[in-house]
Amino acid sequence: MPASNIQGTIHVDRYLTTYAVTYMQSKASFIAGRAASLIRVQNQSDKFVTYDRGFFWRDEMKERPLGGTPVQVGYKVSEGTYSAREWAAEHKVDDRQRANTDAPISLDQNATRLLSDKAMIRADRIWATNFFAPGIWTTLRVGTASTPGTNQFLQFDDANSDPIGVVDAAKDAMHQLTGFMPNTLVLGAAVRRTLRSHPDIADRIKYVGIGLADEAKLQELFDVPNVMTARSIYNAADEGAADSFQYIIDSRAMWLGYIEPTPGLDSPTAIGNFAWQGLIPGQTNEFGGVITRGREDRAYSDWFHNRMAFDLKVVAADLGVFLQTAVSTSA
Repeated sequence: MPASNIQGTIHVDRYLTTYAVTYMQSKASFIAGRAASLIRVQNQSDKFVTYDRGFFWRDEMKERPLGGTPVQVGYKVSEGTYSAREWAAEHKVDDRQRANTDAPISLDQNATRLLSDKAMIRADRIWATNFFAPGIWTTLRVGTASTPGTNQFLQFDDANSDPIGVVDAAKDAMHQLTGFMPNTLVLGAAVRRTLRSHPDIADRIKYVGIGLADEAKLQELFDVPNVMTARSIYNAADEGAADSFQYIIDSRAMWLGYIEPTPGLDSPTAIGNFAWQGLIPGQTNEFGGVITRGREDRAYSDWFHNRMAFDLKVVAADLGVFLQTAVSTSA
């Protein structure tokens, strides 16, 4: 029979088992879980003690007179509060989907990835709203295109700017105010891109390494132990509308502060992540969350839930510095 007379389907398109296109974001792009002190709590809301450092830092010792008692000194305490909120999302897999799915699609794995991305996006958006903006922190520095004034600096996309000097000055200002040196620097994506090729930074590293400045080199140059770039993205459009992909964190700004890695009873920190771990049995992550799976027989479907309960909160506003519009253009 001539080939031209062959009728019917001779090839059925199937998914390639060795290749699939996915757009799952890297966990390294998200910063909410890294730029906050994890404080595990058992109650949804409660109080915590804050100390007025002014009482501790006064020079009040006096010479004791003969037969007299030492001068009396004291301190003052106040209180802060937290209130954890529960966030949740559900994804269902119908039996018909399972029966009609070809490799390499893994419905269970995709459900877990989908819900994990949703959780990280929610946490980063809360972090951005609560911490990455002017008016939140005691110290604010603003980048300007020319002739910086008080509490301003020349934006880093100007070749004559001094990024290291700006960060050093902000570090010293916070240290003078609090006694703590910043240990965390969060860079917007456009700031990171600009710093990587800034002439001053390039000149400093040309004899010690090849290539542009990465986070490790920036940590050394700025003398800040933890430097991270906020690259998380979310789709601002509703389902059915044209996609609108945006950086969650303002790409032109920076945040500098002190994050206590092992918070205790008397540990100051700029940002507290009060993870309500008394709510969800089996919680496994820094936001008091867990992904669970179950069966809904009447719907002939398996369900996947992601639940988390936390409060991302400013604990000490003077332990943070916000550097607004550090560069002129966004990423």
